Amino acid sequence: MKCRMCGFEFDENELENRGCSSCGKHNCNQVHCPNCGFGNSPELGQEFEFITKLKNRFNKNESENGSI
Repeated sequence: MKCRMCGFEFDENELENRGCSSCGKHNCNQVHCPNCGFGNSPELGQEFEFITKLKNRFNKNESENGSI
């Protein structure tokens, strides 16, 4: 996972204190960056990946059709 705040890359599965143990909230489902402590949402990362794939597909179709 790459932290959306500081850009630090880390493996969220190897974190000792993951999620609520770092921020004190209950059921927040966030993964806190070991570098800066920012709470990253895994679901948000999946949504961004999906949107990026769609955007790339549309851009590819436009360039193949000669559209600007």
